[in-house]
Amino acid sequence: MSILMDIKRLWAGYPGGYKSTVQGSHPAGKALPFQQPTDPNDIRSKIPALGHREYWYPALPDKDISWNKPQVLRLLGLDLVFFRGKDGQVKALLDTCPHRGAFLSLGDCFYKGFITCPYHGATFDGNGECVAFLTEGPDSKAVGEMKAWAFPTVTVKGIVFAWMGEGAPVDPREDIPPEMFDEPHTVVRWSCQVFPCNWILVLENTNDAHNCFFVHRNCVEVLRNKLGGRPRTPLGYRTKVVGGVTANYNAGGGIAPTERYYFDENGNIPYQMYYPGVDGVWPLHKYRLAWTWFFERRRAGRQGNQRWGAALRTTRGQGNARGDDDWQGTRLPSISAKGTGGQTMFRSHRWAVPIERDMTRIVYVNIERYLEPPSFFTRLHRGMSWPIRNWSHNFNFRWADVDAERTCRYDVPEYLTPTDSTVVVIRKVLTEYARGVHTSEELAALEAQGGIREEELVTERALEALQAAQSTYKEDIKEGIARTRTQADWGKPASS
Repeated sequence: MSILMDIKRLWAGYPGGYKSTVQGSHPAGKALPFQQPTDPNDIRSKIPALGHREYWYPALPDKDISWNKPQVLRLLGLDLVFFRGKDGQVKALLDTCPHRGAFLSLGDCFYKGFITCPYHGATFDGNGECVAFLTEGPDSKAVGEMKAWAFPTVTVKGIVFAWMGEGAPVDPREDIPPEMFDEPHTVVRWSCQVFPCNWILVLENTNDAHNCFFVHRNCVEVLRNKLGGRPRTPLGYRTKVVGGVTANYNAGGGIAPTERYYFDENGNIPYQMYYPGVDGVWPLHKYRLAWTWFFERRRAGRQGNQRWGAALRTTRGQGNARGDDDWQGTRLPSISAKGTGGQTMFRSHRWAVPIERDMTRIVYVNIERYLEPPSFFTRLHRGMSWPIRNWSHNFNFRWADVDAERTCRYDVPEYLTPTDSTVVVIRKVLTEYARGVHTSEELAALEAQGGIREEELVTERALEALQAAQSTYKEDIKEGIARTRTQADWGKPASS
């Protein structure tokens, strides 16, 4: 043992030995514990580290719950135990026996529709009522008096959602995508992964400057695109609050053509751009152009069509325009929502579900929409191809974000740029519009005040950047930014 210690000490004294302690006792490369600013004027200090509770959250697939064994799952820092009730539906209780605090999840479902504590045999139904106390016999006084904390649940398209609030649950339609209720032939596929960081960092990873072209540049989906899926621009997207629940961003869409900042009058943008500060270009090489032309040509040949299978959706389900859709953007409580209606056959809504302060469960609700029941062969084809599609869209693409998200220091001062326009509106929605945060009167007063400090800062910097801009679309962009400064855009109305 002493020889091993001597070797370690010897190694630490030689050049290179410092590498084992580059971050002191903290493991190298591991994110620091999540902390928020202590300044009460910093909007980031007002976002709950474990999420907003008065909402329905996706918990787990219905098929994962059997009749004879409960399943524990941590949501928003609380451990819930799931089991099947007498009606066959999945029920949820706090994973704590109200008798002496034992884990109910370590018990069993000896009687169909009930869960029994492993310590003294207290047995509960789906509403948390104690219906039997096995070690005290049939005359136990705990029966009918003792009660476990029950969480309302609802199962939609095979996914169990749990109400995490202390107040009465709202209609699940308020928090669950409408196509899961209104389109009977949809096929919903569950997908999930865990990120080692706080849910706020995951949710704020939306539509900012790093997306696609930089962080995702080596992902399969981006490798097929010359511009990486989104052109570079020093300006952010016009973002507004829709329905009091969503930070709605419409990338370009005829509102403010920020994506065209570097385009010339013919609609072309250079692949490589020169950065004088480093006397170099980015991207460093052009080898990707050897294959992106093929995929660009394929996309051009499909112009005028919707995504794959759109012809199936030509007679109904047109839905709202993207700019007025409260399921397009970042939606309360923690959803990256991909829109409703329209002719798009496939969409994937994404929840950032807090587990702990430094752990987030990413739940993808992947929806395939059909006007009529899909045939056996369609189901077979889509089912067999799903693992590849799931890996490409949800895993290969999203894992590129992990290192960027998990290492963010949320407690340090920020220098916000114009491309952070969406992030600051997301923060506004999280702090001002969430259920239980403000009364209707307080919210009306906040809306009357106009934009938050961060919104004004980002907009001012965007206007400053435009003063010296040489963009062909300078005046169009300036007009769009001016529209974001109107009173209507700060407020709650769904169409502003």
